[in-house]
Amino acid sequence: MKPLLEAAGVDYAQWLALTRATLKRDFRTRSVQMRAGRDSSGSRALVGQAIFYSMFGLFLSLAVVVSQDLFFVGTIMCAYVMFMVGTAVLLDHSSALTAADDYAVLGFRPVSSRTYFAVRLTNVLIYTLAMTSLVVYIPVAALFVTHGLVAGLAGLFALYGASLAVAFALLIGYAGLQRLVGANLLKQVLSYVQMAMSFMVYGGYFLISRMVSKSFLAHFTLQKTWWLLLLPPTWFASYFDLARGHFGLNVLLPSLASVGAIAAMSVALTGRLSAGFADRLGESTVAARTSSAAARPARAGWWFRGGEPRAMALLIRSQFRNDQKFRMGVLTIIPLTVLYIFQGVMRDGNVPGRPGSEFSLVGFAIMMFPAMLKMQLTRSDAYRASWIFFAAPVNRARLIRASKDVVVAMFLLPYLVFVTVAMAWATHNLLHAIVHVGLLGLISHLVLQVTILMDPELPFAKPTEKGRGSTNLFSLFIGIGIINVLLTVFAQKLYGSWVAMTLTAATAIGGSFFVELLTKARVEEQARKLEFVG
Repeated sequence: MKPLLEAAGVDYAQWLALTRATLKRDFRTRSVQMRAGRDSSGSRALVGQAIFYSMFGLFLSLAVVVSQDLFFVGTIMCAYVMFMVGTAVLLDHSSALTAADDYAVLGFRPVSSRTYFAVRLTNVLIYTLAMTSLVVYIPVAALFVTHGLVAGLAGLFALYGASLAVAFALLIGYAGLQRLVGANLLKQVLSYVQMAMSFMVYGGYFLISRMVSKSFLAHFTLQKTWWLLLLPPTWFASYFDLARGHFGLNVLLPSLASVGAIAAMSVALTGRLSAGFADRLGESTVAARTSSAAARPARAGWWFRGGEPRAMALLIRSQFRNDQKFRMGVLTIIPLTVLYIFQGVMRDGNVPGRPGSEFSLVGFAIMMFPAMLKMQLTRSDAYRASWIFFAAPVNRARLIRASKDVVVAMFLLPYLVFVTVAMAWATHNLLHAIVHVGLLGLISHLVLQVTILMDPELPFAKPTEKGRGSTNLFSLFIGIGIINVLLTVFAQKLYGSWVAMTLTAATAIGGSFFVELLTKARVEEQARKLEFVG
């Protein structure tokens, strides 16, 4: 390790010391809160993450045991690993190479840009490789048992190679953007790049899932075609064919492409992208201060006239404009929605909500949106500024409830309008789009209320925890997916009668009122126990 780092222009001693300090800082807050009894769920959250990823690996191991087509199995596993690592980087580590949170401490010290860059890069890789290990240890063990030593080794190289490739690709995108775009525009441009990268990660996953589902039904055989071999997961899956002694061009070329891609990205990360990294961070801190000082007075939230609701409207809007992580987390749902609608149009363009329609996935996205908003709303790197909640003469319970109203007004309603317009264009049925999205919007609002009932916290008042965002997201995928399946199963009865739709809407509204009463009582009790964690 030391010769490689020094060959790349990295000071090994500084790199080792700063990496250790960074990891200690990441875990320090959670450890202190657990010892103080303020976050008794901290240890359970860590155990829950390990169990969740292990269960996901158990699901992948079933494909290893059942199928005899190792290329097919390898494509499935590499696609899922790349999707999960890509999602983790987008949600939890997207600002790893662009945030200047420690520049004030290290910027003036004799730490070279390459060393500084290597520390940030190492931090991301530690988390992503740890997550990859939790996902793949069961499938790799199944490979060793069912297909032998060589296949098991091929699985290790393929899965970890796929993990490194997607992490390198996303980090190069962020680092290259930081180099090409001026500091004044970096925050704004990053939001659009985040959406573009989300399209690539989610779109690649959906393409693989669609292809795999067809092949899975066709006797577990995945036919190799040259267009299929253009997809990166198949590059790493070709390692399994090499392990079986196949050396045709359709095996060698994808395998060499995977090795060449990782090598090229490694050179890029240790080359010009790392040069001047610290200077660019310094420019971004100055630009941020200048932009903040020159900002015009906020006029957001005019529909919230005063008190706690208006304070929350101004805070959340300002956070969306200036907090890169919060903005990226909110915008992540848009690529999912667009891809779901596109998938429905490409399949058959059926009316949404009818049995067999691919537009049922849009309901999944609509229900996911408020839950993802709640995840992003609680935690922030600027959590120390939440002291104002505990020093100002405000009602903290009202602040928590007002944050829900602001999220609905500023984010959920515009999002529902966007989905309605998109689905009306795709299906040429405006009335059904309005009814369908309106009903899903009521259920989505109920989901938001339930998430607040389960976790009533002040906005942006807790520190971010790396790895927690992606884990919560995958857990939400499962829970909301079950609800969406139930809605799809009963869609014919629901949309076949205005009485059924009216009763369903009335039930959702009644449930919202009931949950609102429960939330009010719980928030009042919880708000009295809240403590400043800065």
